[in-house]
Amino acid sequence: MKMKKLIYLFAAGSVFFACGEAKKTAEETKDVAEASTEAVTYAVNTETSSVKWVGAKITETVHTGSVKISEGSLSVKDGAIEAGNFVIDMNTISNADLTEETGASKLVGHLKSADFFMVDTFPTAKFEISSVEKTEGAEGTHKVSGNLTIKGVTNGITFPATITTTEAGVEANAKIVINRNEWGIVWGGTQTEQGVKDFLKNNLIKDEIEFEVSLKATK
Repeated sequence: MKMKKLIYLFAAGSVFFACGEAKKTAEETKDVAEASTEAVTYAVNTETSSVKWVGAKITETVHTGSVKISEGSLSVKDGAIEAGNFVIDMNTISNADLTEETGASKLVGHLKSADFFMVDTFPTAKFEISSVEKTEGAEGTHKVSGNLTIKGVTNGITFPATITTTEAGVEANAKIVINRNEWGIVWGGTQTEQGVKDFLKNNLIKDEIEFEVSLKATK
């Protein structure tokens, strides 16, 4: 067997093994929380709120960027969040670490295409709260659970958040990490449909996508 072919097959086997070790992040979907009549509902300020993303390759190449929130709300009763949601406009995906000369537009186009987020078919993503529990610890003041929908796929997730509520409004900050495969964010189609070439391309990309969410909501 030629050395080049041997290396190619070894890489394929190694990537397949690594993929099998991917951390699971998706949970069962949950009932979406509804605000009581006594709750005060604050509108998410789409100008001051933000979602930043981080993605990387197994070669440690890291890309960063942002995507805009188009709408959202947080409902509060007695200083605690009862319900809420926010919607992301996937057409606003942007890149922060590259320039036009080094391929920023090419990367954004790649992310928007059928290779990843299929923005033409799925122009929005959404998170809906199912519960918010106060916690004690270094990873935030609360534990938030809810349903995350990307590319038409909805899974439950749970993550720590730092939440502050006042009469003027609500501020919430969280880091959310998902395994993209569980939402069908796979280069080359589904994992079962991919050819060897696309399988290798897909698995040069780490399974984890990180989102840093900052919500500011006011009356």
